[in-house]
Amino acid sequence: MAKNPATKKPQNILLATDLTAAGDRAFDRAVQLAKEWGAGLTLCHVVEASSARPIGIERRIRNVDAEMAELEKRARSVLKQAISRHVVIGDPAGRVIEHARAIKSDFVVTGPAHAKVYGEKLLGTTAARILREAHVPVLAVRRRAAGAYKNIAVSVDFSTSSRDAVVTTRALFPAAALTLVHAFEVQPDWSGRAAAKSLDEVEAAERTRVQHIAQQEMARLVDKDERKAKAVMAEGRPGAVLADYVDERRPDVVVTSTYSRSGAPEHMIGSTAEVLLNTLPCDVLAIRPEA
Repeated sequence: MAKNPATKKPQNILLATDLTAAGDRAFDRAVQLAKEWGAGLTLCHVVEASSARPIGIERRIRNVDAEMAELEKRARSVLKQAISRHVVIGDPAGRVIEHARAIKSDFVVTGPAHAKVYGEKLLGTTAARILREAHVPVLAVRRRAAGAYKNIAVSVDFSTSSRDAVVTTRALFPAAALTLVHAFEVQPDWSGRAAAKSLDEVEAAERTRVQHIAQQEMARLVDKDERKAKAVMAEGRPGAVLADYVDERRPDVVVTSTYSRSGAPEHMIGSTAEVLLNTLPCDVLAIRPEA
């Protein structure tokens, strides 16, 4: 595979923490990765504020700063490289993304934050919004960190962006075992010559054709990987196929690109990356291709 700028290991990890007990999992993983990569670590918490909730914000900031100081102390007991902590005010997802750009962070770690409801409209979780809008890879952590990632599943659709995701994953986690997972769908064309055939016959022929193409594409992708990743292909939507794979094989993390095969940005509601983030019971790493 061609050399990709994204293959350089991150130098500045930003941990977006909500300071909850569940957020400790993201903290532990961020510290583990910072140690593994020799990267600096920035601890970031956003104090939510609006014109409707201005009262008591100074006290909230003082309390948060005390908690952040404890996190920094814990991180310093493990890491030798630079560690900093920042408390900012505003919308959590927006301020995290702005801050990541401001400090030139090249990797963001977060936890699966809770969704918020305004009136009848359910908005995406903070983690989903960060994933959707961030300019760098975003790792959403669900599981406790039990050492380095050893088994990684990469969702591939044979697009350039998913191929780049394989390259980047291999560069970030060279010792891990990779499995490339491809979901394919069968969409028979019932018109033209197919109109004279039975439904089962047309569907079987289309399934054979789609599987053959997928096998060829997967073979090319695996052959370009020096360590020969394993390959899994299954019929169905990507979210459902990955969910079944995770339930059966329990990888440490699932990696997906934030761009689709068509090349359209995956900031749209219902994107594969966001579906995986909201449904899989494991960590999810979303990789945005280089612009």
